[in-house]
Amino acid sequence: MPWNIEANPTDPEQAIAWFRARLPLPDPAYRTLSEEARRRAFFVAGLAQLDLVQEALDALDAALAKGETFEQFKPRLSERIQRAWGGASAHRLRTIFDTNLQSAYGAGRWKAADELRQERPYWGLSVVLDGRTSRICLNLAGVVLPADHPFWNTHIPPLHYRCRTALVTYSAAQAEGRITQRPPDQPPLEGFGRPPGREAWSPEPRDYHPELWRAYLRALGQGMPEADGYLAGLVSTRQPKPTDWMLAAGRVAVAVFPTYPIKVRPRDRAYSGGKKQASSRQVHLAKRIAEGQLAPNIIEEDYEEMAQLGATDPEAGVLLYAGRKGPVVGVLARTEWAVPEEARGGEAGPIWFVVYS
Repeated sequence: MPWNIEANPTDPEQAIAWFRARLPLPDPAYRTLSEEARRRAFFVAGLAQLDLVQEALDALDAALAKGETFEQFKPRLSERIQRAWGGASAHRLRTIFDTNLQSAYGAGRWKAADELRQERPYWGLSVVLDGRTSRICLNLAGVVLPADHPFWNTHIPPLHYRCRTALVTYSAAQAEGRITQRPPDQPPLEGFGRPPGREAWSPEPRDYHPELWRAYLRALGQGMPEADGYLAGLVSTRQPKPTDWMLAAGRVAVAVFPTYPIKVRPRDRAYSGGKKQASSRQVHLAKRIAEGQLAPNIIEEDYEEMAQLGATDPEAGVLLYAGRKGPVVGVLARTEWAVPEEARGGEAGPIWFVVYS
């Protein structure tokens, strides 16, 4: 009989909050991240489009919030995502469902245990022992150790795919006579076992790893080709959604300067070497250098990267307004975030302003 993941009935809100603080990323973007940056990312192997990853995240979120079984969850997925996410392989879908929900419940149990360290200073592993118990969990059955033991830096459930082991807590009286003298030398499967960290429930941009936040905004900007039209429409409707600022920032984070020459206004020809036509990137960079915002040795490619990087500042301010030639996205970022210290000019201020037309 197949086993089912079930929420911890004492505090399912912790699991839901942890899961909702994940940032969705396409598979290729996820694989470029460092291990530390991956800890708060949500991805599905093989899904290369952000909208599909977001659909998977939303479906799992609903299943978690409503305590759904796998059979109730599966109809939430469109045919398009089922094909991309495993095709006819029900086993793969089930593995993804179980592992993600168990990770959420495991994080919730860890947070609850962490908050009860004073009252319940011992932690243990509750292992389901039957014909489907993994070798990893079988070798760890019965472990009980102090909550501050180094063992818990690497052995917070889940410990592998579709893991059924749960973290449990004990008072000092309950732990008496059960404490493990020497924990087994049994590592979890690679990628499992690390505690989520106290910041893992925060949805604030500044609390994400900078590498992950940058990758998410870039994926958002690349994954919605219709975004420019949508953002332009907001100038007229003035009815943005609370998350539209991230979409606008994402578009700036992947924007490139046009390579074709533009007509240079007479007052700006000092920045184009007197030429009547030049690329906008060349003119913008020369003006920044002349104003002392950037060092004289900055090349155009580096300047473009700084413009994109400014949009990924988690504390950036994002503006959308009607410019002279059409809608414009403006980003006010911290100079220290976008411009390396050695690239700053003597007149560089604390704010780095970038516009995207």
